[in-house]
Amino acid sequence: MKRTLVMLALLLLGGMQMLLLADKADALRELLPKLKGEARLTALNNLYQLSLQTDDVDYQFRCLNDLIAEQKRQQKELPLAMTLVERAVMFYNYDMSDSIFKYVPEDMEILKSQKDWKHYYEIWTHLANTYVFKGQPNVALREVQAMFDDAKTRNNKYGMGIAYYTMGNVYSNMHNLDESASSYQKGLDLLKDIEPQPSLIADLYSYYGDVLNDMHEYERLEKLTVAWKDFLDRFVVSQKLSKEQSDIVWSYYYVACAQAALGMNKLDEAAQMLDEVHKLIPSEADYVGLTWLFYCAQLHLQKGEYQQALALNTKRMQLLEQDDDKALYLQIVGQRVDILRALGRYEEATQIYRDIIQTKDSINGMETRNQLNEMNTLFKVDELKMEQERAQFRNTLIIVGLIVLALIVFTVFRIIAARRLKKAHNQLQETHEQLLTAYDQLEETTAAKERIESDLRIARNIQMGMVPSTFPERPDVDLYASMTPAKEVGGDLYGYYLTGDKLYFALGDVSGKGVPASLFMAQATRLFRTLAAQQLMPAQICTQINDALSGEDNETCMFVTMFVGLADLTTGHLDFCNAGHNPPVLLRNNTAEFIDMIPNAPIGLFPGMEYEGEEIADVTGCPLFVYTDGLNEAENRQQEQFTDERLLDILEHTTFESSKQTIEMLREEVEKHRDGAEPNDDLTMLCVKVIKDNQ
Repeated sequence: MKRTLVMLALLLLGGMQMLLLADKADALRELLPKLKGEARLTALNNLYQLSLQTDDVDYQFRCLNDLIAEQKRQQKELPLAMTLVERAVMFYNYDMSDSIFKYVPEDMEILKSQKDWKHYYEIWTHLANTYVFKGQPNVALREVQAMFDDAKTRNNKYGMGIAYYTMGNVYSNMHNLDESASSYQKGLDLLKDIEPQPSLIADLYSYYGDVLNDMHEYERLEKLTVAWKDFLDRFVVSQKLSKEQSDIVWSYYYVACAQAALGMNKLDEAAQMLDEVHKLIPSEADYVGLTWLFYCAQLHLQKGEYQQALALNTKRMQLLEQDDDKALYLQIVGQRVDILRALGRYEEATQIYRDIIQTKDSINGMETRNQLNEMNTLFKVDELKMEQERAQFRNTLIIVGLIVLALIVFTVFRIIAARRLKKAHNQLQETHEQLLTAYDQLEETTAAKERIESDLRIARNIQMGMVPSTFPERPDVDLYASMTPAKEVGGDLYGYYLTGDKLYFALGDVSGKGVPASLFMAQATRLFRTLAAQQLMPAQICTQINDALSGEDNETCMFVTMFVGLADLTTGHLDFCNAGHNPPVLLRNNTAEFIDMIPNAPIGLFPGMEYEGEEIADVTGCPLFVYTDGLNEAENRQQEQFTDERLLDILEHTTFESSKQTIEMLREEVEKHRDGAEPNDDLTMLCVKVIKDNQ
């Protein structure tokens, strides 16, 4: 009875509140015709704020549009800019893509005419993000690149920073985590020097942290949290955030600290960070609360407390919603499989694993094949054999017991025993059939894996045959190059074309790795040779390769950074074009220095782009060393990079004997630096020296 009265009271209070809101709105509408200037703007803004407390989205937008129309009429530039951004945010939050495509370009023109670049770039990000979630990542990437270029022409650091931030979001949705992390870092580097610091840095840190966690870069994530905390200590105070706002930004920070600690198995520190999160979240059903549940389960799993981990995982699964994305679902059920395997509940784990495979197949066929290959590790043949023997032994005992029981009991009990025996036999046969099916699947997986490995070996041989293995034996030039893929096949390339006294040479690095990168590499290599044979200038070669590789056919949005050079062996004159590639090193007068170059964009992203070429009057006697970032970014077991500084130091203090000796020496230095660590990227190097008769 008391509970009923309480519910009635709450309903009455809610109804009264709605009536009060309606009365206020009606009173403001009656006053509007009599109001002018600031008073009218204030009334329209109040109407809009009241509308936000209702569930009528159409009514909210009507009130917002009325406010915008009045701000335009009274030429209130700054309030108008803020309101236009707010409308774009609402369009985005309510998934109103058509409205974004209609209004945002018009609103951008208004902000451009006002030269309000801050809000101009903010509203542009919503347009780019909408393309991402509409399943058009290529369009989104081009949009955000145009945004960056626009900000760069104005030398607007905020615009460039927010463009990198948006670019990180695009790459993250494309599952290109390396590029996403790189973009987020560039965005931070630009935005952190702006005063007062923009509020979106808080979101940038959060997204950056999630990407590093997905990459398992836990030491980098731990370093990021140090800078993150320094930012929040200043930001919360300077922005005078409310307790609710402060709790939100700090909760994301503590989640990242827990992720890093769990990744490095610092379990006590992880528990402390998760306790801090729990103090700040309003409930476990809140977004951060759901994340807290997941990592609490992970903490108990790593501590060997499997029952507690299972209980928390079950609670998290119960809070899954139909509109949750597949990646989140896979993360949670993947954790459940790990817990069930630790508890020895293999049958349940296997069933969930089948569901995971079916879900992943709907997302990406390649990911499914990778998961099938991993079954050899997750469910070993020996383990299945042991489980089969245990099941057969248990069922045999049951059968023997039932037979003995049937001999010593009355007829009624013999009938019951016979029924039980039949049921047990059916269970045994079903279990046996399941195990046979599992064996067949493992055999098919093994055979498929062997076929793929054979195909990859053939592909590697074909790819290595596409780059030159012999080099000119002439007194006026010393040229040598090498390529070492990190995987079976790679995305690096090099090549040269010698006609008379003119030497064309190129080196490039395709985005990504593996088979897709190798196919893109093959196209770029073929185009270079074809265009070099036409004796075009390096900038023209880059422009025509870009036209061939970019556009709508490049649905995966792959690109290649390239350095293309043309050396006149008679005069030593060097023409070159750098398409987003690492700067080569020129050795001159016992000094090694990077060439200062025009930052052309990588090839393959922007159709119709005209590349700019450059020249050096005479490089005679000066070795030129070109390489991919598999050299300077090579990592050892401690994830320490080889670095540009070490490269320059080695080249400067090593006597140049020949191009081949230089490349083989650097390859040995990289292997020594790795100290047994697996290569993290393809390694390709090219060295060329123009020689005169007296040298």
